[in-house]
Amino acid sequence: MQGKICELLLEQIPGVCRLTQQCVNHMSGMLVEDTPQNAADVQELLGEYFRNGGKMTTQEINKICQKIFDALGKEQLIRKEKKHTLAAERLPEEVVLSELDFYLEKESETIKFEDLFKEQVATNTNEQIQKKDRKEKLRQKEDIKAKEAYEKHIKTIKEQKTHIPPARVRHSKADQDGKKLDIVIDKLSIIVGGRALLEDTSLQLIYGQKYGLVGRNGIGKTCLMNALARYEYENADKFRHIQVLLVEQEISESDKTPVQLVLETDMERLELLEQKEKLENAEDANAGEKLQAIYERLELIEAHLAEQKAIKILQGLGFTNDLMNRKTKHLSGGWRMRVSLARALFVQPDVLLLDEPTNHLDLDAVMWLEDYVINCKHTVIVVSHAREFLNVVCNQVIHFYDQKLTSYTGNYDQFEKGRAEKNTNQKKQFDAQQKKLSHMQSFIDKFRYNAKRASLVQSRIKAIQKMDLIDEVLEDPSCVFIFPNPEKLRPPMLRIEEGYFEYQLGKPILKGLNFAVEMESRVAIVGANGVGKSTLLNLLTEQRRLTEGNYFRNPRLRISMFTQHHIEQLDLMKSPLEQLMFTFPGASGETYRSHLSSFGLNGNLQLRPQYLLSGGQKSRISFAMAVWNNPQILIMDEPTNHLDIDAVNALIIALNNFTGGLVIVSHDQYFVSTVCDQIWYIKEERLKKFNGDFDDYKRALSEGKLA
Repeated sequence: MQGKICELLLEQIPGVCRLTQQCVNHMSGMLVEDTPQNAADVQELLGEYFRNGGKMTTQEINKICQKIFDALGKEQLIRKEKKHTLAAERLPEEVVLSELDFYLEKESETIKFEDLFKEQVATNTNEQIQKKDRKEKLRQKEDIKAKEAYEKHIKTIKEQKTHIPPARVRHSKADQDGKKLDIVIDKLSIIVGGRALLEDTSLQLIYGQKYGLVGRNGIGKTCLMNALARYEYENADKFRHIQVLLVEQEISESDKTPVQLVLETDMERLELLEQKEKLENAEDANAGEKLQAIYERLELIEAHLAEQKAIKILQGLGFTNDLMNRKTKHLSGGWRMRVSLARALFVQPDVLLLDEPTNHLDLDAVMWLEDYVINCKHTVIVVSHAREFLNVVCNQVIHFYDQKLTSYTGNYDQFEKGRAEKNTNQKKQFDAQQKKLSHMQSFIDKFRYNAKRASLVQSRIKAIQKMDLIDEVLEDPSCVFIFPNPEKLRPPMLRIEEGYFEYQLGKPILKGLNFAVEMESRVAIVGANGVGKSTLLNLLTEQRRLTEGNYFRNPRLRISMFTQHHIEQLDLMKSPLEQLMFTFPGASGETYRSHLSSFGLNGNLQLRPQYLLSGGQKSRISFAMAVWNNPQILIMDEPTNHLDIDAVNALIIALNNFTGGLVIVSHDQYFVSTVCDQIWYIKEERLKKFNGDFDDYKRALSEGKLA
């Protein structure tokens, strides 16, 4: 028996596995002694031999174990143990034992059990089928309703986008003559889906100022930006002469290159060039005079510098010559978002609205954008989770809270300090006023029916009515994330030695790779886009195999990975609760709800379709899914994207309390500085450790001193 199994193993094991004959003999003996009942049993017995000896990934191990189990069964080298279980079933109707006719043992031998209940079973089966049909029809109706609601939502969003003015360069601004470029709205209200996001608040935008718009995820910051871009507010016609431009999340797929898409925003230039080409090839007596006028206009709008300007902007945002000349439809969503940003910067509107502009930007591009925003002369409003970015570029902060907009002078740190002082003073004034009101009300209640003191009572009532009541200080509810802490494992945990990886022969992505992760690790991976950061994460999680080198992973180690790609895989028509139940079946409803609550998804948010949730709320769902299996090592790729600043702070606290290992790809300076104690960077196909903190790394990068 063992000899046959040994021969079968040699047939099924791939040639790339470097397993000795002695090792194969030992493996066959294990299969004889402990008969596997399924492929999972085979994986448990032999998996580590393939992982360490065969250098195979988990997916490859699962496939080979399934093939071995199928071959063993086909050759009848294993015998499955038949296990019988008895399950209680509900009877179709009540049974009274005293009313039953009992048969003697000898009589019962001649009567088949199924004959006694044939009619009842048939009835019960028909009822079950009908009930199942009703449930299926109900589910289909609910699916149709959900799909219709989702399609209606997408249609509404598309219609809103069509109302946003396109990115167009305005060379002639005659309509601005003698008019201010400030926007002052006394009564601003925004209502979406019957819910008031803003109600009778005021907004003042002074030309040339740089504003940071802050507030919780889902409160309506993007809706406010859309309303400003579409001029959908009271007395908007007064400000039509002011060009307001909102940067789209990403531009649509196109056969045009990024340079062409940026240049096409200058419609006047394109039209003049077309007219010039036609006149140069035309036999028109007046062509010379018309051409002269076109040449003068082209010179006036500096058309000859347009392409150079577009290329400079794209290079600042990280575009190489290859990317600039590649069709946009072949670019990833992150690069298409940069094209939208480049178009907006090229247009130079009077008011530029940037919604999370640092998402998908590497540190070089972020520093370039910081310089651009600081030095540009027009008004800029930024929604961003990147605290350091707001500190560098903003000189005003607008706080969106409780259907109101409140302005603070200074950057984000100064806003936090100013808001804390304001709340402290307001709380003292509120408490003092409430104490005074309580004292006056007590006097009124005590002497209300005393004729001698009626005048005193009336004076106090009038005083209360004239008093300007101070609002109670209402703080945002605390945002809390709770990551489950895993059981400890002895090192070593995860290690790559002398690793080498390439997608195409002779074109290495990473080489000389030596990297280890333990449960105490707090590692940040940084570097320019496209240098191999995501590839490194895929190698650590075995989604990619090393071309050369050694990979070791503790057999008991659980690894989870969070990426923005996980958000894209959510079924938007499902609720967060349904998503969790579908992805990880078998737990109780209370367990799912409790787990979602650990990431700030409470109450109705758990039951709301995911297409109605903000980007930050979807990130929370992905966090919850990433740590469902209680990992010892957590790998995160740009986890702060789409989170508001309060949520980033909550994530920092949660990760600092997490007892497992962390490997994080991020360019958020504040986040990295408060979570990670090691910085590794990728340059020239090599992963290197940086000796210093993030400030030192940023300085070295700007000065070109990274080796």
